Amino acid sequence: MENKTGKYFKYAIGEIVLVVIGILIALSINNWNENQKNAQWEQRFLKDLRNELQSDLSQLNNSYGIQAKKGETLKNLMQLIQKGNSDKKSEIDSVFVSTQFVNPTFFPTTGVYDSGIASGKIENIKNDSLKYMITNLYNHYYKRLVYNGEILDGVVGKVDWEKSKFYNPNKKQIKSWESVLDSEFYNQMDFLMHQNIVYTKISKENIDQIKNVINIVDKEINNND
Repeated sequence: MENKTGKYFKYAIGEIVLVVIGILIALSINNWNENQKNAQWEQRFLKDLRNELQSDLSQLNNSYGIQAKKGETLKNLMQLIQKGNSDKKSEIDSVFVSTQFVNPTFFPTTGVYDSGIASGKIENIKNDSLKYMITNLYNHYYKRLVYNGEILDGVVGKVDWEKSKFYNPNKKQIKSWESVLDSEFYNQMDFLMHQNIVYTKISKENIDQIKNVINIVDKEINNND
């Protein structure tokens, strides 16, 4: 009887061990499958993000180039005004007109990043340093640039709205030398120039940061291919 009982317990223990092993194998397979899915998602996400960032970089480079050129023109305008020579009036008119071109500011494309955040899967990025760089770019650099772009747009809009006080659009010239020396005109141009300086500086910081993120993303993609 004792022998039969011993055999029964051995058999039962063996069955339990087999069940446990089966569960562990199933969990291991499930974890492996989940890790594979996460790795595949990460690769797709990084490739899509790279395309999104390259598009942003192209847009921002274009905006930066125009704003930097406009900044130099505004600086030239302020220097001409500060010289206080009425003989410079026609040159000031010409320079002022050239500052009235389009005012491109940057608005990033965020669809890929937003989808990663909304799904919660952005946490699947294994490289913690890269994950931080990506979130910092979108949540800090981009937001700061857009905010300052909105300020610049507001300044440009104010100048455009109020320029009838001192500018004759038909003759494409400032109405008089007195208008050039008017403190309101000077302050508007000075504020516009300094906001342009702030915006181009932040734009350059964003360009450098986007390039850094793209470089790290490329390395991560190549390492996982």
